[in-house]
Amino acid sequence: MEFPFSVGVHQGSALSPVLFVIVMDAITRDLQRTAPWTLLYADDVMLACEDKAELERQAQACRGVRSLSVVRTQAKRQKDGILDDDVNEHGSIKINGTELSRVTSFKYLGSTVTSDGSLKFEVNARVSAAWSKWRSLTGLLCDKTIPEYIKLKVYRAVVRPVATYGAEC
Repeated sequence: MEFPFSVGVHQGSALSPVLFVIVMDAITRDLQRTAPWTLLYADDVMLACEDKAELERQAQACRGVRSLSVVRTQAKRQKDGILDDDVNEHGSIKINGTELSRVTSFKYLGSTVTSDGSLKFEVNARVSAAWSKWRSLTGLLCDKTIPEYIKLKVYRAVVRPVATYGAEC
């Protein structure tokens, strides 16, 4: 469904999120299934299907969401793909004439989803982020003139949250 528009909602308006939710709900009504089969967050969509025909049907139904996201985030790099163990498998799915590539992993809302369910990428990312934060604070954390209890507070407030971000501990 297409419709012309010439005036938008003012940025920061309390009405913006409500209208966005209403529009997204209407556009995705025929896609919505329980998690983990369909994940919708803002303009990000992740569809999971057990067979190619169902994925193709949902991908075609998703065209309205993709065009909406292109309007909202013109500068944002869009990444579409089909998560599959066999990236060389023949057959493809197209949305608006664009073929979706087969990938073994992709990022969804900052987390890496892999075809085998491995958490290796996620663990490595958390360790790297925590190590980077630790290195940025070494001047403070290794300073012998600063009391241990202050170092411990800084570690607990700054380094540890970076390491455990997104983890259910």
